[in-house]
Amino acid sequence: MACLELLRGSAITQEFPPHWHDEVYLSATLSGTSFLDCRGASLHIRPGTLAIVAPGDVHANRKVGCSFRCFFLGFAALRDALEQFIERSTPALGFRSGLIDDRRTLRHFLLLHRALEDAEPGLQTDACAFSFFHRLAARHGSSSVPLPRLGNEDLAVHRTRQFLEERYAEPVSLHELARLTGLSAWHLNRSFRRKIGMPPHEYQLQVRIVKAKSLLRLGRSISETAALVGFVDQSHFTRHFKRSVGVTPGQFRR
Repeated sequence: MACLELLRGSAITQEFPPHWHDEVYLSATLSGTSFLDCRGASLHIRPGTLAIVAPGDVHANRKVGCSFRCFFLGFAALRDALEQFIERSTPALGFRSGLIDDRRTLRHFLLLHRALEDAEPGLQTDACAFSFFHRLAARHGSSSVPLPRLGNEDLAVHRTRQFLEERYAEPVSLHELARLTGLSAWHLNRSFRRKIGMPPHEYQLQVRIVKAKSLLRLGRSISETAALVGFVDQSHFTRHFKRSVGVTPGQFRR
């Protein structure tokens, strides 16, 4: 994702004097403690809390034995991503610096951070980004966010399922599926999850695992199987296969 800088640290003790960014700054404290001084307030950021600093707001922070994940995201890029997601204009979008004590927002942030860190493009990263950006803007923005456009959910879900089963080995984005079905990316992702029981990226992953098991039974190598079913490398394939099947591909072959 353009205009995005990812950072993480473990057991960091460091003080940052007053400064400002031209990006939106978001930081999740995982352990230890952190302090944020901004807009005349001194805030204690406890583990499990997400801090946000709006572009241009002067702030200082101090970390003490702190483990964290954070990113800096250009505001225009965030707004563009959100508008593509909901297919609506958001000219009044803005954020107020402070703390976000919301477990679900934190969970969405961490899922996105890890997906971007893995640099594995496709449905999963799209879904994480859209879910987080929409929740952040809708629940913690300074203005209301309009709902995405609606459409024929049943037909859209059927087309999406068929597409993923036929093109399981190809990288697919939510925007591509949205164009295919006529729904917004947000609405399609939510509708598919509700009707099928899992979001599109997990469904595509399950199709890949089923195909991989068939190839391994035929004697294909693990590396060849990983490439044929669409994984970026063997380590990603092994991790997802074990999580789904309960054993590694090597153990499955034996």
